[in-house]
This record gives sequence, structure tokens and C-alpha cells, in this order.
Amino acid sequence: MSATSRYLPTYREREVSFCCDYAARGESLCLVGVAGSGKSNIVKVLTEDREVRRRYLGARVDVVRFAAIDGNTWEGAPQQLWEMIFSALLNAIKALPQPDFDPKITYLSDEEKLRRRVQITIDHICQRLDQRLMLILDDFDGVFVRGPLPMLEQLNAFRSAGNRERLSYLIFTKRLPHVLGRHFELDTRCKFYDLFRTNIFALEPYMQNDARHMVHHLNRQLSEPLPPGAVSGIVWLGGGHAGLLKMIFGSWVKQAPPADNQIDYFAAQADVQHECRRILSGLHPQERAVAIRLAQGRSRSDDDDTLDHLRRRGLLLDIAQGKWFSPVWAAFLRTYVAE
Repeated sequence: MSATSRYLPTYREREVSFCCDYAARGESLCLVGVAGSGKSNIVKVLTEDREVRRRYLGARVDVVRFAAIDGNTWEGAPQQLWEMIFSALLNAIKALPQPDFDPKITYLSDEEKLRRRVQITIDHICQRLDQRLMLILDDFDGVFVRGPLPMLEQLNAFRSAGNRERLSYLIFTKRLPHVLGRHFELDTRCKFYDLFRTNIFALEPYMQNDARHMVHHLNRQLSEPLPPGAVSGIVWLGGGHAGLLKMIFGSWVKQAPPADNQIDYFAAQADVQHECRRILSGLHPQERAVAIRLAQGRSRSDDDDTLDHLRRRGLLLDIAQGKWFSPVWAAFLRTYVAE
């Protein structure tokens, strides 16, 4: 690893290892993490960093392919989703033989043409090229909310007989998929959901090593780097949340905080508050309400299950002490007033 590398070889070691293992086995999974928790960085490692992948895949590194689709750019039409997937697939195998498409075939619609090309490309990768393929569906909350169900079912249908053990999905969301898709009964009517219903895991904030490395990387880009004490302070204040770490770092660069009250100082900064609101808005309404009540000393006995859920998501470190992953986030919650 170079001195200026953005990611450690052990970056998100548990999560990246997990994803590689699932991809090699042809199994699907879903990681649920709050806004700004670094989901997109995991996507970049899996799709762009061969050396990190080789750490977990070994000799299989060149037979396991990752293709990423950014759900934030999807505008709601199935045709666009097939186009996004098709483009991602071709990008994942740009150095390999490309699939052939029969120009004589006439399709009923452009949507059907694109859907069929996705299927042909997947068959080409999994069967002709003998590869394992994991499609990464990043920030897929909006897709689960809007559906439609037949479009989601098509994702399962792409796993035709010859691809069943070779094609898998890695889904990133901010909230639980079955909650997002409740209006069309995702958990009882969707075979695509069945692919990962038992493999849904919480994406917790960064471990200390990753958080520290991230801030050191940002600091190395400065013409006048911050002193070591400032870097350590930023890591502690951000609590392993990628977005908060960036906001606090940027604010510190503009103006150093008062030594005696760093927490409240940063909790009052506009950029930091914006990131805290983004985290809060990505939670389920019940999670939001319970988190605010705990931080403001108004917890109720019926909050216990939700508090335990927040703990398992890595946001709440100690229920009894009301200790959150970040002291700045805790200060934000303490003074939060519903808008």
C-alpha cells in the first residue's frame, strides 16, 4: 500500500471479506447502514481494487466479477434500470470477450430489448466465460419503495438454470428492505427478496483503524496538515461515521474549535448538522423518535426493542448509559427539535 492510498488493505475487513465470500459461493446478501456510513466506499473497493479483493478471493480473484448500479440515479422506469445494469455488466468485463447480440431479432419494445440484452450478457458472463457474478445494487431504498413488484421479480428471473449458482446480489439500503417494500408485501410475495431474506446484516460505523486512516488520508492532501492531536480528536468526534468525519475535518480545517468545548462547537456547525440530519432522516420514523427520546432523557418502557435494534445497527453503543457512536451525533440529538 502506498503512503497516500485511500484504503487500507484491511479496509472494512469483515464486510469486504463477507461480500467476497458470498460472491464466490453465488449467494446474495443485504447490508443496511445509515446515510453516509461508507456504503459507496465498499462498492469502490469491490469494483476497483483488485489487490484488496485478492486478499479474500486468492486464486479466484479473476473469476469473481462485481458490477455496481447506483440506485440514486434511477428515475423509476424499468427500462432505465435494465440500461444501468447492462452498462455495469459490460464495464465489469471490458477486458474480456464481449457478448454477441443477434441484430435480426425484433423486440416488442425498447424495454424488452434491454431486458433481454441484460439476460444474454449475464448468461455470457456466467456460462460462456465461466465467471461468478455479483450485481451490487447500491442505495436501493427508492427501488424497494416504488417497485413495481414484476420488475424486482425479474432480478430473480435473471438467475436462469445455468446461472443459479453463479449470479448473486449485494444490496445496500438505509432501512430494512421489507419495511421499504411493505406496500406491495415484499416479504411475502417477492422471490427476489427470498434470495437474501436470511442474509440481512447491519453495516456498522468504521472500526478505529479505518476511521483513523481515512482522516490521515484527508490530512495528507492539505498543504499545511493538521497536527496529530487534531486528527485524533476528529476520529473521536466522528465516531467512525464516514460522512461526519469528512464534515468535522472540513470544519476543523477552516477554523480550529475551542479546546474546552469541541463537541458542542461542531454540533452547531451547519455542515455537520446537515450530515446529522441526513443520518436521522435515513432512519425509520420509529427509530428516529426513540433515538431523540433517549438523547433527551424522555425514554419510555416500550422503546426497549427499538433501542436494542439501534444497538445492533452500531449506532447506540450502550443503552443504559445512552452512549452513541459519536459524541457530536449525541449532542445533535439532545438539542434536536422536529422541523
